[in-house]
Amino acid sequence: MRITALFSIIYISLSIMLFANGLSQSEVIEKIQNRYKDINDFYAIFRQEQPVKSIDKVQINLGELWVKKPGKIRWNYNKPKNEQIISDGNFLWYFDVDEKYVVKRDIKEFGHETNIISTLSDLNNLKKIFKIKIYSSTEDNIKYYLVELIPLESEDDSINKQRIAVNMENLLIEKMYIHDAFGNISTIKFSNIKVNEGIKDSVFNFKPPKGTEVVEAPTMPQR
Repeated sequence: MRITALFSIIYISLSIMLFANGLSQSEVIEKIQNRYKDINDFYAIFRQEQPVKSIDKVQINLGELWVKKPGKIRWNYNKPKNEQIISDGNFLWYFDVDEKYVVKRDIKEFGHETNIISTLSDLNNLKKIFKIKIYSSTEDNIKYYLVELIPLESEDDSINKQRIAVNMENLLIEKMYIHDAFGNISTIKFSNIKVNEGIKDSVFNFKPPKGTEVVEAPTMPQR
């Protein structure tokens, strides 16, 4: 299930932190936070390249992403399968459109994973939520801040670690590196990014269509 792949970000071997503009890590974090304070919503087209070791191939998934503060997010996978992952800030839904199958889960049940789901809409509060390390990288002649984010209350940093690639010029997230429980490594690249276009709350509302099987995920035990 693709939703699993969104709950953790891949570890990447990187050089030591070195920024061409001479900024410290603290100053870079402040720049990114200030940028996202002014962003209430954004939209992007995405391309996910997901290696499948069992068949030695790379699966290409294409779709769209909508994000809105606070905590609203919608991933629409359009090709090759039609699937949706939607959160209105209270519940998260996984919807397999072709199979007419829905899994519903209370967002509070995710614990540390809640931060992963809402990272894209909470970048103005990085220091309050995460332990942070920042590295520099150049890919396709574009300079990036590679930001490692680990929830402050994480019990297993290797599982909860996230990495996002932030363009040094416009300070927007353009890539995510993720892995799943089977050791498959994926890259999600964002394009056609649009910010503050007034995305309506209705985009994040979900009502299972008639005839759809709905399964509520079991409540996780309290620690």
